[in-house]
Amino acid sequence: MASEANVPQCGHLRPHTAPYVFVNEQAELIHVNEQLSSVGRHIAELNTLQSTLRRRTLQLHNLLSPIHTLPIEILSYIFQLVVTPESYDHSNASFYRECLDQALVLSSVTSQFRHIAFGTPELWNRIPLRITKDKTIDNASSMLQHCVARASSVTICVSDRLNYESGGDLHSVIETLLTSETTRKVKAFELYSLYHASSWMSKLDSSSFPMVESLIITCGIGTKHLSGFDFGTLNNLTQLDIDGTWRDFSLTAPPSVLYLNIYRVPQKMFLSLLYQCPNLVECSADTGRELDGPPFTKPIILKHLKRLHTGTMNAITRKASLQHLQLPSLESLHLDHFTKRRSLGIVPLCCNVSATLTSLTIHTYSIMFDHDELYQLCRVTFPKLRDLKFTTAEYFLPLASAFRALSPRDYEYNNPRPLHLPALRSITLHSDVAEVEPRVIVHLLKNWWSDEALHLHLEFQSYSYNHQKDWTPELREELKSIVGKRQIEIIWGRDKL
Repeated sequence: MASEANVPQCGHLRPHTAPYVFVNEQAELIHVNEQLSSVGRHIAELNTLQSTLRRRTLQLHNLLSPIHTLPIEILSYIFQLVVTPESYDHSNASFYRECLDQALVLSSVTSQFRHIAFGTPELWNRIPLRITKDKTIDNASSMLQHCVARASSVTICVSDRLNYESGGDLHSVIETLLTSETTRKVKAFELYSLYHASSWMSKLDSSSFPMVESLIITCGIGTKHLSGFDFGTLNNLTQLDIDGTWRDFSLTAPPSVLYLNIYRVPQKMFLSLLYQCPNLVECSADTGRELDGPPFTKPIILKHLKRLHTGTMNAITRKASLQHLQLPSLESLHLDHFTKRRSLGIVPLCCNVSATLTSLTIHTYSIMFDHDELYQLCRVTFPKLRDLKFTTAEYFLPLASAFRALSPRDYEYNNPRPLHLPALRSITLHSDVAEVEPRVIVHLLKNWWSDEALHLHLEFQSYSYNHQKDWTPELREELKSIVGKRQIEIIWGRDKL
């Protein structure tokens, strides 16, 4: 028979241990394994107890000791509160520099603040560079290198203020700033240059900028210098934004582009870009005031396009083109009617996308809409439309026409809301001027829908200091009685009625 002998003992096991005689080694093995498991559990409990006691000891020590240093969490909170790097406006370079200045001041107070600043990537991943004739490039280069060293990826914002004659000095500036160590970390590149866009763009290709995903260029008449640049080589590009005055030349973009913003662009170029960018999610294009080409005949299929902002005088709004246009996912449509013609010419396009549209905005410079066309538009069935907005830059009459077209017909008075717009939640009518008499507004509201869930916003900007006097106490009281429980908001000038 086997017996327990010469086995090391533990105080934890001693109370539960008695002399054992085992039938065989197998029985002893089972017993030893049970003891081993018990000791393991006991050790884990002791480790937990030790950690708890240490933590409590530290808490008591901090409570009883004088404060010599603040915890890093408190310092980090103070830093974020003062600098607020995560909330600065990315389009405002002066605000960014203010954040950077505040961070540098705090960094000189204590080394802990300095470590926090270096560990805050929001401070270093956006670098504004202002290039002027009288400004030394050394400071900009030093800041650029400092930021690049502390960020995994950066956005470089170049503001080139050099005049046309200073172009000869620009080559060395570009070579100094856009080194390979810098460009390989550039994720977004923003350029403002009226005269030297081509010089800056000459450095931009997929081998020099392997990470670049966003490209924003403002170059005015300098767009003519982009004619030789092939954006199609930037295979990772997802955002392309170009503001300039275009001429008659082609522009190539990669199919990876998801967000396209292009201004004052000819129709031919716009249509060409739609063909080249089949994966678009958002597209904004100022195509001018007049059509400059025939409707397209090749299919344009944009399966992923959700938001489109363009002009009403556009090839894609023409009835002959719509049979070739497929926008199965379009949710937001914003159309600018730049001419003073009465006809919008957009009913066929709106019918084409009515099944998926959730937001429709129409901005017009026209003195008056075509009544029949507007009524037809306002009676299109939009099953998912939630927000409808009409805005005008100069005149009230187009808004009055839109209001009447949206108001219930005689046969609809028993309906609390327009049945062809079952999801509609908000209608906004906005004018930059307020030449309309308040009594006209009150009269229009008398026949409005009664559904309390339908919000109506009327916004009329005014340049008259006496605009509030237009609303007499009697008119205000009449307005109050008409509104009742309806959700109607009127902004008159800067005041809410």
